Amino acid sequence: MQRRTVVQALALPLLASSIAQSKEVEKGELDYEDYAGDLPNLKLYGDKPALPAETRKAREMLDLARQKTGVIEVARYFESISETNDQGEKYNAAWASRWNPVIIGFYKSTTLADKYVFVRGDTIAWCAAFLNWCLEAAGKPTTKSASSGSFRTYGAEVKNPKAGDIVVFKNSNPVRGNAGFGHVGLFVEQRYNSQRKREEIVVLGGNQKAGKRYSSVNTSAFPLQSDVNTFHSFRRV
Repeated sequence: MQRRTVVQALALPLLASSIAQSKEVEKGELDYEDYAGDLPNLKLYGDKPALPAETRKAREMLDLARQKTGVIEVARYFESISETNDQGEKYNAAWASRWNPVIIGFYKSTTLADKYVFVRGDTIAWCAAFLNWCLEAAGKPTTKSASSGSFRTYGAEVKNPKAGDIVVFKNSNPVRGNAGFGHVGLFVEQRYNSQRKREEIVVLGGNQKAGKRYSSVNTSAFPLQSDVNTFHSFRRV
């Protein structure tokens, strides 16, 4: 949902102490360090080509996903992926230096030009691309757009969503919101978080951080309103 702001210690020596704090979590899964300050000529991760073996593996996974029935089943397949590349990076998450070819595959469901994708890699926001890919795999209409804002008029708006419906968020900054920025995913449930004293929508989607410093396909809880995004609508095909 948000652009990854990880940095390389060699490229930005001033941030070396921050990068050194990165640690392995969850069976060796790398948790990349974010840099929250100004962005001085920042080089994004995930903009180098995947290795041929990684691309072949990604094709196998994408083909397996197409065999699932239903949008939410397709999405859950990607969420369940635990396989990693040789660096221990999961195939359902953003990678540190090379692009994840599974995510690159999601962009094929959009009108993004290959030339643009192969320059930016998986640093392009991919929540809408992921959802469009899942919809296409399940034989449902798509928006063909990599913008989450394209789903604000998708299908029919519903007030009582069920699992598998689409939930759309609009960026809380009016300028960015009106430009189409936000987030989109599949509705799981709506609940009240008594600890945080807020209503939340649980979302299964791509490009979600789930408490980590990099994005993946996962199930996460989002507040109805925050400084980043505000709930827009529930949609149904």
